[in-house]
Amino acid sequence: MEARFKLGNALAVLGYYARAIEEWEAASRLTQDAAIRQSAQDNITRARVKQGEAGASPQAVGQPPGSGPVADTTRAQARRAYEQGVQHISQRAYAPALQTLTQALQQEPLLTVAYIARGSANIGLRRYAEAAADYQFALKLEPESASPLYGLAEAYRALGRNLEARDLYERYARSTAADVRPELKEESRQKAERLR
Repeated sequence: MEARFKLGNALAVLGYYARAIEEWEAASRLTQDAAIRQSAQDNITRARVKQGEAGASPQAVGQPPGSGPVADTTRAQARRAYEQGVQHISQRAYAPALQTLTQALQQEPLLTVAYIARGSANIGLRRYAEAAADYQFALKLEPESASPLYGLAEAYRALGRNLEARDLYERYARSTAADVRPELKEESRQKAERLR
């Protein structure tokens, strides 16, 4: 009972008011002590007010950590790790690139460009299935983006999934997205043709 009461307090501090209320309600049901029951009720009342003030924050609606907005300092660290990862790729240092890009994604889980870059690092390490997973997730985050199409085509071609690779090369060649590179458009057309 005491553990549940304290867990409720900890959850409230973190902003998980709905979960905190559940713990205090459970503690209230388990105790015979009127003072603890009253204290739990007071906490529940305060938490409901805070819950209303928090609105739709990730914690207030019970979402896990990492699913909400990223603090500016954390975002800046993630960007630095991403840029370092890209630098490693340009030097063909794929293992360190993979490490720093994974670090960037731990800090900012929805950083699309880091998934694309990590896909490239995985291709450099011949980890084609992992590369495909990174490119697929990047496409989920930004369906209008072209870069993941080309990367996914490369990964699928390496995995022997030629029909899917051809389709992706063709999609890249037709794309008008801002991140399309003209030299890769032509290369994509040629690669798609060779896979016919």
